[in-house]
Amino acid sequence: MKQNTDTLYTAVTGGTIAGVAYLFGGVDHLVIALAIFMACDYVTGIIAGFQTKSVNSKRALKGLGKKGAMLSLVIIANQLDIIAGSGNGFMRNSMIFFLIATEGISLVENLGKIGVDVPDFLKSRFEQIKNNKGE
Repeated sequence: MKQNTDTLYTAVTGGTIAGVAYLFGGVDHLVIALAIFMACDYVTGIIAGFQTKSVNSKRALKGLGKKGAMLSLVIIANQLDIIAGSGNGFMRNSMIFFLIATEGISLVENLGKIGVDVPDFLKSRFEQIKNNKGE
């Protein structure tokens, strides 16, 4: 039986995924959690825009640009870990935790605009993070 594969497509796709994984310091649970938080924040932001009748393509594109900038911060933090020679990824992990907290705050705000009740313990945790960030 002859198997038909597109070698160029496979090489480009595999190379791209490997390159992205290298830049982010691997695809672990933190990177996956950040991606999930970013996607949920973006989707709830669009839904909140429809609810308040303030959705437009420029704001949505600006939001995607911010997400791209956040991902570049993770890449920079990972490269700083490599330069510093720390094998534990402290700066990368700290940056990801910070971005997850930021996305969580925005997600809770979007859910409030939509009218979804957010549990008090979750609101209070993100409010603590928001208040500490302002100091």
